[in-house]
Amino acid sequence: MILREPDWQRGNVRLWLGDCLEILPEIPAGTVDAVVTDPPFGIRFDRATWDDNPSAYPALMSVLVSECQHIIQVGRVFVFQAMLQCGQFHSWFPAGWRIFAACKNFAQIRPTGVWHSWDPVVFWENGKPSPSLDVVNRDYHVGNVAGMFGDGVEHPCPKPLDTMLQIVRIAAEPGGTILDPFMGSGTTGVACVKLGRAFMGIEIEPKYFEIAVRRISEAMDDRENDLFHQQEQPNPIQEKLFEDAAD
Repeated sequence: MILREPDWQRGNVRLWLGDCLEILPEIPAGTVDAVVTDPPFGIRFDRATWDDNPSAYPALMSVLVSECQHIIQVGRVFVFQAMLQCGQFHSWFPAGWRIFAACKNFAQIRPTGVWHSWDPVVFWENGKPSPSLDVVNRDYHVGNVAGMFGDGVEHPCPKPLDTMLQIVRIAAEPGGTILDPFMGSGTTGVACVKLGRAFMGIEIEPKYFEIAVRRISEAMDDRENDLFHQQEQPNPIQEKLFEDAAD
């Protein structure tokens, strides 16, 4: 198979509008350094515009894991999950999986007894990723969930940007490529842009795809403006040389 042309591309960001189950088999093995994704949870999420059918969820995880294992020859895979699915992780994910705790500074009050105050992010390694990725090696992050209410992201369950920044840091080195097959509103892509990682995103819902394009494009504009202003700043060493020459 040949990977089709992206539906939107700018710099080292490529985005596809379509079903990731059709596009993932087209991605050549070894061309991506990490996968970071937040798929449907399979818990009949009543605000979802996607099919959140619990009975179909094991098959979805089976295909996703299989494709990730093919694509990621050496690197890490991070898959957000629902706390309600914890009892099934051992049958869905490769041996040696661990959990990154995506904690929240705000928890919804629900009749669950003990509240669900963090999302388990199942992750595992293929091969031996670079030891430099372990410099920022915390396996948890307290995300600013409360702050998202003011961001106006038109998506039922966007992830906090600060949490995605932490995961992206430990997923791939600067310059590496991160893939998100369930891109949603594009938060993983925004984090990649901010941290200097290349990004490949896939989203099946047109309205979320357009939101992701806008958010990622704005993040790229901000990064380019920041780099431009940094270049405009005078070099203090050169300034001193000019002063010495003038004397």
